[in-house]
Amino acid sequence: MSATTGTHEPITDEHAQGSPKGTDESLRFGFGRNWSDFIEQHFSDARVESSREHLLRALRLESLAGLGFLDIGCGSGLHSLAALRAGARTVVGFDFDRDSVATSIKVRDMTVGASAPWTVEQGSVLDDARMRQLAKADIVYSWGVLHHTGEMWKAMENAVIPRKPDSVVYIALYSSDQYVDPPADHWVRIKRAYNQRGTLGKRLMEWSHASRLFYGGLVNGQMPWSVMRNSNVRGMDFWTDIRDWLGGWPIEFASYVEVEQWGARHGLSIVNAIVGEGCTEYVLADTRHNAKWAAEEQRRLASRKPLVGPFTQQMSNGRPTRAWTAPLKDLAGRCDQSLTPRGSRVMLYDGDRAFGLPHFMHDHVHRYGSGRFSHWQDYVLFSTPDGSDPNAEPSRWSYCADY
Repeated sequence: MSATTGTHEPITDEHAQGSPKGTDESLRFGFGRNWSDFIEQHFSDARVESSREHLLRALRLESLAGLGFLDIGCGSGLHSLAALRAGARTVVGFDFDRDSVATSIKVRDMTVGASAPWTVEQGSVLDDARMRQLAKADIVYSWGVLHHTGEMWKAMENAVIPRKPDSVVYIALYSSDQYVDPPADHWVRIKRAYNQRGTLGKRLMEWSHASRLFYGGLVNGQMPWSVMRNSNVRGMDFWTDIRDWLGGWPIEFASYVEVEQWGARHGLSIVNAIVGEGCTEYVLADTRHNAKWAAEEQRRLASRKPLVGPFTQQMSNGRPTRAWTAPLKDLAGRCDQSLTPRGSRVMLYDGDRAFGLPHFMHDHVHRYGSGRFSHWQDYVLFSTPDGSDPNAEPSRWSYCADY
C-alpha cells in the first residue's frame, strides 16, 4: 500500500538516524496494480470476514457501531469494507496510489454501493494541510503503509492529526525487532533488487522467498498448504502478500521502543501489540481519555502474578545466553504451539511496564535479548529489557495471563 506523494524534503528525526531504509523514488513499487490483481483474482466474502474478525479481535471490540473509521493507505479497500461490515458509522479511505483508489472504489461499488457511508479519495499522508482538513476519527487505521512513504516518522506524526482524544490508533509497521536474522538492511537490498528486475527475475525471487517460508513451516510442523492458508488471517492472499513484501519500496523499519516513545510524545500508550512475521501491529490509545482501554489496563495490572524464580539462565555451546526460564505450569495448555504460534495471551512485566515483545523465536531470545520472550509448553523463555540478571531483583518481574 502507498500513502505518500514523495515530494517533501527528508526530515531529521532522532529515531530515524540509525534505521535501515530505502527511499529511491525511481524504484517505487506499484502497490495499486498488485491490489487490483488481487481483487480481480481472489476477492471473496470469506476474505472480508477474515479481515473483519481480525480487526475486531485486535481492537478488542464486538463491533464498530457508531464509530468513524479512517483508513490511511486504503489499498484494495478490503479493510475499509471490513470496517463497514463491522458496523462503522462512516469509513473514509485514501491512498496516494491512483490504482489503489480505483480498486477501492470498485470494491465499494460492487459490494455496498456508492451510496454507502464510505468515501474513497486520492491523497497523501505527508500532506500536512490535507490531514488537518479530515474529520476527526474514532479509529485511525493504517496497515503496512507508513513505512513505505519514504518519510515514515513524518507520516506517523501526520497520521495522528485527525484523531479524537479518546480515539484508537491502529498501525502496522515493519519491525526492526523481528528482522534481525537476516537484519533489516538485508531486506532493503532485497527489495531494491526485486524492483530492478524484469518479470522473470521477480517470479524467481517470489518462488525463492516462498520456498523459504515453506521450509520454515515444515521445521515447525506445518505443511506448505497450511503456510499458505495462514496468510489469509487478514483476508489477504499468499502470493499477493509475497509480491507486496518483496516489492514494498520505499521501506523503513521501527522498533517497539521507538513506537512506544513516539506514542508517548502524543500521550498514547501501546495497549495491544501483535507480533507477526511481517508487520508488527500496534494499537495505541490515550488512557486518560479512552475509558475502555483505561479499564483494560487496570484489569491487566490488577490480575498480575509474580513470576516465580529462581530463574535459570540458558546456555548455548557452553556459554550463557541472554535467555532465562521460569515455570508457568498452570498455563501449559494456553501456550504458543507450532500450529498456533501466537496463541498465548501471556505478557511479562518489569515493574508496571509491559515487555511488549511476545511470541519470538527461541533463538532470537537467546541471541538478542532486549525483552523478547516466548511462552512455550509449561514455561516462559524470556530476556530482561535491560539485559540484567532477573535473580538480582526477583520482585521486579510479574506476568498477566490474559493480556
